[in-house]
Amino acid sequence: MKEKKIWITVLIFLALCLMTDGPDAKVVLAEEEEKIMVPGTIYGCDSSGNYAFNKAQSISYTKDGAETAGTFFLQGAFVKEDKKDRIPAYGVDGTEVKLYYTYEDGLLTAPRESWHLVSDGGKEINDLKLNEPIQKGMLVLQSSKDGKKWRTEKELSNMFEDVPVQSESFYGTSDIQVNNGTFYRVIVAYRTEIKRGENQILFVKYSELEFKKTAEVYTFYLYNVNSVNKTPKNDLKKSLGPKFPFNAGLNTGYSNEDEVKQGDPHYGWSLGTFFVGGYTRETQKENGDPVFLKNVGDEVVLYFNLAQDIDALNGDDKVTIQADTDGYDQYFQTQKGYGGRGTLIVRFTDHEGVQHDPQIYTDYLEANASSGADTIVKLFEEGDYEVALDYEIRSLLKVPIVDVGIPTPVDTTNYRIFFRFSVRNGNCMVYPFDVKTGAELGDTSWTKNGFRLDMARSRYLTIDVKRTVVKKSGNTYTEDVRFNRPAKDGDAYTEEGIYTFSVNNLYTGESTVKNIYVGESAVIQALAKNKLTVEELNNLLKDGTTMNEDGSLTKPET
Repeated sequence: MKEKKIWITVLIFLALCLMTDGPDAKVVLAEEEEKIMVPGTIYGCDSSGNYAFNKAQSISYTKDGAETAGTFFLQGAFVKEDKKDRIPAYGVDGTEVKLYYTYEDGLLTAPRESWHLVSDGGKEINDLKLNEPIQKGMLVLQSSKDGKKWRTEKELSNMFEDVPVQSESFYGTSDIQVNNGTFYRVIVAYRTEIKRGENQILFVKYSELEFKKTAEVYTFYLYNVNSVNKTPKNDLKKSLGPKFPFNAGLNTGYSNEDEVKQGDPHYGWSLGTFFVGGYTRETQKENGDPVFLKNVGDEVVLYFNLAQDIDALNGDDKVTIQADTDGYDQYFQTQKGYGGRGTLIVRFTDHEGVQHDPQIYTDYLEANASSGADTIVKLFEEGDYEVALDYEIRSLLKVPIVDVGIPTPVDTTNYRIFFRFSVRNGNCMVYPFDVKTGAELGDTSWTKNGFRLDMARSRYLTIDVKRTVVKKSGNTYTEDVRFNRPAKDGDAYTEEGIYTFSVNNLYTGESTVKNIYVGESAVIQALAKNKLTVEELNNLLKDGTTMNEDGSLTKPET
């Protein structure tokens, strides 16, 4: 009988989960669809070439059951599947998607009479120059903003030899990539050999070998269904940061704050603009830093609009954004060796004053920002934020005469855009919940169990709670204040008394006051259920009204 009750409880719980229309329903969906097999194309390339899959003769598809060295798939909270420019597109509820290429050592350990892996010393796939030789298998991950111009994110050389059995993720997407939508291409290239027999010339025996080169190509598009192509819900938007950057010197950790003066290659023009949208109201801290207030449903978003072609700044192809290969940021104390064209850094400080590790986006201007487009940087919750964009400009100096054989002089300078801002919830509410039933309690509610405070993730409100007990003195009741002190999110109150808590929002000036009655005594119930003050109750009792144990009042007969 006990087991039967347990199974009935489980079935009821599962039914409730399936009927849930809120966030839990999404979680169940994400778990069911968290693994997606991306279709790929298998190219049999010229055995003497460079894996030129754009010119390969034989083509097959993974969905047709073609043999591959491993299995490629994505893992994430997927909620939508469609096409983007005829390429498989996957919408995700969030920003993190993990990429996997799992395999075992079948090709590596196969006998010579079967197709098996052999080393390839080449350093080129199609038209891509590699940093390392392919050896026994190469995986290349590329990304693109338009699906045409690709940049390499990662190379894994000799992958089947170094890790003969692979089950771990080799890459996780960044929030900037998925929030703005990004094309990805995974290329797996390897050379295989098979022994067809043996032959002999005079006294020399040799094996008859056949070689082939294979390239597996998987192309797809990822985007966040909650943010891609997102525009602010209203017309409110605020530009942040200086219009013109600081001249940060060269190799100083972007620590100089010199004004850009006439004669500087950056003089008189702006790289782009950061701005915030999606808020309801703006105010300021005492130091002048902007504070953006958000209400329920608001999503505060930081955007960047790139105003320049980074290969021809201010219309001059002799002035370009250059990759800073040995840069570092002294203020954020980052490690040396950024790499990439432009580095974006975002640091978050929470309501307890704890500074979190900065998020660093290398090669930001090359990989993520599009000229003329509003690129989403991040969606923000409550907290304080610091943002820096570090970049290096290379300019060919203009000289009247350049002798043959003498290189044109080059000027290299670091620049930095830096600003701070804060996000706060604009509401001024704290919600009391019964400590046992979990029911929300309204103003002047009564509970015999006590209550806890829930700030609804508004971390910057001030709350003060006063507890008053009611004592009987002769034939009347009096109030006695037992404490009046600050409170915080999650505090619980179970002792009998009248609780008055006041909530203040420092950024809007608004305040809210609520009263909760706790206890089972007749007088507490009478005050709560009849909406009376202690003085009003005393007057009723003086006029002959009777107070019952459940707090109800019986008036005298006239």
